Amino acid sequence: MDFSRKHRLIANEEFKSIFDKAERISQKQMTVLYKPNQKAYPRLGISVGKRVSSSAVRRNRIKRIIRESFRHHRENLKNVDIVVIARQPCDKLSNQKLREGLEKLWEKLRKST
Repeated sequence: MDFSRKHRLIANEEFKSIFDKAERISQKQMTVLYKPNQKAYPRLGISVGKRVSSSAVRRNRIKRIIRESFRHHRENLKNVDIVVIARQPCDKLSNQKLREGLEKLWEKLRKST
C-alpha cells in the first residue's frame, strides 16, 4: 500500500478546518484530531514540531512511523480527515513503543467514528 497524495492533508485550509472544528483523542505521546470528510477514504496530516525534538532526523523518524501505521490501518478507518500531533515524549520512545501507542489511537478512532 502506498501513501498517495489523495490520502494526505496538504493545504493549510485543510489543516485549519480540522484544528477549528474537530473531535480529539489524546494520550501522553500524541493527540489525534479528526473530522468526517466528504471523500470515500481517510486522509492524514502530521504535525511534529521542533518542540518535540530539535533534531530533524528524529522528527522525520516519528513521521515515518506515523505514515507507516496509517497505511496499515487505513482500510479500517472511515472517511475522516485526521491530524496526528506528536508531543514531547515521542522523541524518547522506541519505534516499537511508538507503534503500540498508534495502534491504541487507531482503535479508539475506529470506535468513536
